[in-house]
Amino acid sequence: MRHNQSMPQLLRFPSLIALAAALTAPTLVAAQEAVQVKSLAAPDYFSGALADTGLPGDLWKDTAPDLAREVLPRIGGPRGLSPAFADLARRLLSTGANAPARIGDDIEMGAQRALALIALGEARGVDGLLDRTTGAAGSSALSMAAAEAALITGQDDKACAVQDALTVDRGSAYWLRLRAFCQLKAGQDDAAQLTFQLAQQQTKDADYARLMGAALAGTTPGAASLKNGVNYALSRRLNLDVQSAAAVASASPALKPLTSSATGDLAGVAPGADLTATEASALAFLRQAKTLPAFVDAARASAGPIAALAAAGGPLQDPVLMARAAVAAGDLASAQTIRARLVQDSIPGASGADLAILDALITAASGKTDNQVLGALVSRGASGGARSPAQAAALLLASLGGTLDADARGQVYNFDAGKSAAQSARLLLLDDAGAAKRAGEAGLLALSIAADAGVAGPAPVDRARIARALHQAGLDADARAIVVEGLFSLAYGK
Repeated sequence: MRHNQSMPQLLRFPSLIALAAALTAPTLVAAQEAVQVKSLAAPDYFSGALADTGLPGDLWKDTAPDLAREVLPRIGGPRGLSPAFADLARRLLSTGANAPARIGDDIEMGAQRALALIALGEARGVDGLLDRTTGAAGSSALSMAAAEAALITGQDDKACAVQDALTVDRGSAYWLRLRAFCQLKAGQDDAAQLTFQLAQQQTKDADYARLMGAALAGTTPGAASLKNGVNYALSRRLNLDVQSAAAVASASPALKPLTSSATGDLAGVAPGADLTATEASALAFLRQAKTLPAFVDAARASAGPIAALAAAGGPLQDPVLMARAAVAAGDLASAQTIRARLVQDSIPGASGADLAILDALITAASGKTDNQVLGALVSRGASGGARSPAQAAALLLASLGGTLDADARGQVYNFDAGKSAAQSARLLLLDDAGAAKRAGEAGLLALSIAADAGVAGPAPVDRARIARALHQAGLDADARAIVVEGLFSLAYGK
């Protein structure tokens, strides 16, 4: 109303109109330019953050784009990653940072980032991220990421909407399987049967065939399958037990978080409980683990009983194993409490090298550099012969920046940490990235080497090289985690 009343006054004074135009013109031009710039800005598929990782927004600065194109699709590969390298990949890819050059507006690279994060167990975060991302309908890969994230988080209708919106590559096996499920869900049984047959003609999937066949024919479906989002959705539709032992065994890393309650924790320790029985249960649980990742899971599940046993202060049947498990569970206080009570001569089956490696584990996990621990480890390696795990352990710990005196360097000269399994060109690039502090590139090269090694992780000599490069590049927490895992591998023998 005030504006309307002022207009007649302006009309009486043309000079006021001219003055108003002169004053508002720069503002209008600036606003138009701002809108124009905003509308022309290309989307950066790496700028959205899944979590506050503590890594900077220039994480990918100077990273070679072709290295990103090579490595990202391999992160969710069939061989998997060891826990420490999976954590590294998760931290790098969860960071909201400007993408490497020529990749930020590449929708297929954005899809590879999302698919890798899903493979690392981050479906829920990816689901939220892709809600704010455009272009999925024109990209099979990005749509697959959106559909899988929705299925894994139990949003079947959302996944079917993604399938409906897709405009490319609709005849591939994945989309036929999802479409058959969506048709079944919509009560279109005849269409679902036909689509199911087309999917099976393309690529055989025994679990999908069993589940979809049972859903269509009403036959016994067997055990649930957590191999992928579509199988998981079918298993839920059939009311199968997705926490059964068979289902947990079939779970891919992407769906592994859904099974965490299936493994559970060992029962807590009540006041006055029989600590002998508690210790026996914890030891049995730890010793049944057949792989390093399984040991880490068992250690985390045993954290409560181990903490209670450490606080009780009594003798332990296998204190070195208990202390290692405490470190694996992130309970350094309990590990240090157990270690403080250990006297080498009174520990059946534990050698001086065992204790030296345990000290290295605690030191690396605590974020400290302890030259005394490193020196003791070198001495054990020198006295233990060529097959002593202390030699590889010393090189691993030294990669975090410890100082070796002249005598120690002379001893390390003859150490054998095993053969390298990594390609020499990648190791050279890794060294260069670390020295130049290209953190993102160093991380990608480390993951490339780790992807070749699989869930067991790289050889000790390659681990040491990776840890040193990451330490130099500023990824110190990741370097320490990789060293700790390497020390576990030596101590645990897996």
